[in-house]
Amino acid sequence: MKQKNEEETELSQPNNYKVKHMKYLKYILGILVVIVPCVITVLIYNDKITENSPQYYKQGVEFYEKGDYSNAYYNFGKISKISPLYAMSLYKQAKSAQKAGDYKMAAYKYDLFLQKVPNSVFTTTATLNLGKSYFYSKQYDEAQKVFEKIKNKTKNDGTEEEYYLGLIAKEKSESQKAARYLINYLKSALSDEGLNTKYILNTAEELSTYTKILNDEEKKTLGIAYFKNAKYAKALEYFSKLPVNMCWDYLVLANHYSGNKVIAKKLIETGFKSFGKNAQKDNIAKIYDAYASYLSGSKLKNWSQVYLYSTENKLAGQDYVMYKLANILSAPDSLSMYEELIQKYPKSDYAPESMWQVFWNKYKSRDYEAALQIGEKHLRLFDKVKSTPRMLFWMAKIYLKENKISEAHTYLSKLTSKYSDDYYGLRAESILDKKSDFWKTGTEKIPAKNQEVEFPIITSNLDMKDLKLINTLFNMGDYEIWLDADFNNPIVESWFELKKNKKAHSILLAREELDKMEIKPPVISTVYKLAYPRYYVDEINSLSSANNLDSFFVISLVREESYFNDMAKSSKNALGLMQLMPETAKYIISKFQININSIDGIEDINTNLLLGCTYLKYLKERFDNDVFVVAAYNGGEGSVSKWLKIYRKDDLDEFIENIPLLETKNYVQKVFRSYHMYKKIYK
Repeated sequence: MKQKNEEETELSQPNNYKVKHMKYLKYILGILVVIVPCVITVLIYNDKITENSPQYYKQGVEFYEKGDYSNAYYNFGKISKISPLYAMSLYKQAKSAQKAGDYKMAAYKYDLFLQKVPNSVFTTTATLNLGKSYFYSKQYDEAQKVFEKIKNKTKNDGTEEEYYLGLIAKEKSESQKAARYLINYLKSALSDEGLNTKYILNTAEELSTYTKILNDEEKKTLGIAYFKNAKYAKALEYFSKLPVNMCWDYLVLANHYSGNKVIAKKLIETGFKSFGKNAQKDNIAKIYDAYASYLSGSKLKNWSQVYLYSTENKLAGQDYVMYKLANILSAPDSLSMYEELIQKYPKSDYAPESMWQVFWNKYKSRDYEAALQIGEKHLRLFDKVKSTPRMLFWMAKIYLKENKISEAHTYLSKLTSKYSDDYYGLRAESILDKKSDFWKTGTEKIPAKNQEVEFPIITSNLDMKDLKLINTLFNMGDYEIWLDADFNNPIVESWFELKKNKKAHSILLAREELDKMEIKPPVISTVYKLAYPRYYVDEINSLSSANNLDSFFVISLVREESYFNDMAKSSKNALGLMQLMPETAKYIISKFQININSIDGIEDINTNLLLGCTYLKYLKERFDNDVFVVAAYNGGEGSVSKWLKIYRKDDLDEFIENIPLLETKNYVQKVFRSYHMYKKIYK
C-alpha cells in the first residue's frame, strides 16, 4: 500500500518530470549554441571555397600547362568537396602528381577519383593511369591486378595493358610470360599506322632481351619493328639469321636503306622469282624502285629494263612496273601499256587510273563513243575510287557536247549528290545552276563576325552530363582533358587541335573525316568550318582590298599553300603562309618598290601576305583568267605561257586536265575547290 502511494505521489507531481527533462534540454541547447555557429561558419567557408573553385581549377590548368605540376596540384587541391568540380580536381591532381614523378600520390588520387566516379568518359584512362602509377612506384602486384582487370574486361590482345603486363612479368623474372605479352603488343602496334613509332621501338628494345626464347615469326616481327623505326642495321641482325623465304623483301630493303646496294641488288636478282610472290605489296613496289635506281641508263631505259626483267621472269608486281613505265612512255606507247595493264590486271590498284588515262586519250582524239564505253566499264568495275568523280564529270561533258542534255544531267546530278564537296562535284553544280562563271573571282570580303567555331555537339555522341562537364572544363581552358576522354571522334579531335592552335593538324583531321563520309553534312556544320577555317581574316581582307583581290580567293590559296602555318617551309625553301620562294620575294620587292630592306623576315604574317597579294595582283594583270593566275602561282609564269600555246583555252576544263605538271594541275583544282567551299560556308 505504501508502494502504491509512492507511485501515486510521483505521478501526481508532473513538475518533477519537467525539471528532470529540462536539464537534458539545457544540455542540448548548450551544445547547439556551440555547434550551430561552427556549422554555419563551415558552410559559409565551404560556400566561399565552392565559389572560388572554378578560379582554382583555372589556375591549376595554367600551372599544369606551364609544367609547374607542384602549383597545379596545390590549386586543384583547393577545390571544395561540395563543388561540382571536385571529382575532376582529384583526377587533375593525379595527373599533376604523375607528371611530377610522385607515382604513389598519383595512384592514391586516381583511386579516389575512381571510387567517387566509377563510370564516366574518363574511367578507362584513369584506370590505365592507375595501373601505370602503381607500376612506376614499383607496386607491381597492385599494377598487375589493375592491368589484368582491364584485359579481362576488353578481352583484346595487343593493347597497352599487355605491354605493362609484359614489363611486370619481366620484373618478376617470368620470361615466357613477358615475351608473350610484349610480342602481342608489338604485333598490334605494328598494324596501327597511327601509333607513334617510338612506342614500337621501346617495346622492341624490351623484347630484344628475350631473343633466345622467340620463334622465327616473332624474331621477324622484332626485325620489322626496327625496320619501321629506320634502325636498319639492327633489323638486319634479325633478318639475316632467318630463312630468306620468311623475310626476303625486308632483307632486300634493309640492305638497300643501309647502303648495302650490291647485296640488295644480288638478293633481288637471285630471290625475286622464288620469294617475291610472298612479299608485302608495298615492299614489292619499293624493291622495283630500288632496282631501277641501280641501273645506269635514263629513267625510261631503266624502267624498260625492269619491265623486261619482270615479264621474262613472271615476277610479282608486274602491274606496278607497267604503270610506272606507262607514265614515262610517250604516246602511243603509253596508251598501249595502259590498255595492256587493264587487260592483264583488271582488279589491280592501278587499273582505275590506267582506265582513266585511256578514256582521256580517247576524249582528246574526239572518239567520244569509245571514251563513253571505257567510262561505263570504269563505273561498273570500281566503286568510289579516286578517279570516279573525274570520270563522271567528263562523261557528262561528252553528253553536253553531243547535246544529250538529259544524259549529261544524270551524271552531273550523281556528282552533286555523292561528291558535293569535291572539285568535280562543285564544277557539276555550277553547270547545273548556271549562276556564275566558276573560274571568275571578284572583290568580296570574308565576313569577320563569329569566327569562333562551336563545339561539335551533334557529332560528339556524348552523354549530356559528360558533354556539360567537358564544356565547363573547356571554358576554363582545360582543352587537354579531351585527350583523356574514352571517346574517339576525329571531328572533336580536330576542334580540340584548333583550340590548341594547331591549325594544320586540325584542318587535316576534319578533311580526312569529310572524305570518309558517304553522306555529307550541311556546309554550315562545324566539320566544314574546321576543314575550311578563317584565320588572319582582317589581314587578308585589308591586303585583298588594297590589291583589288577577292578575299575568298586569297584565303583559299593560303589554305592550300600552308594550311595557315605561318612558319611553313617547303623542301624547295618556299616560306610562310603563301609559300613564297626567296627569289620571288626579291623580284616582287624590286619590281613594285616595296619598302622592305631584307627578305629575312618574309615568314612574318603581314609581310608574307603583302608580298603574296602583290604577286597575285601582278599575275592577274598579266593573265586574263584566274585559272592561269593560280597555275602560274604554282608552276611559274613561263610554264603557263608555254601551255597556253600548246593547249586550247576555250574550254578551261580541258586546259586544266591537260596541265602536264601533276602538282600544278592538282593545285589549281584544290584552290578552286576551296574557293567555292569558302563561299558556300561563309557567304
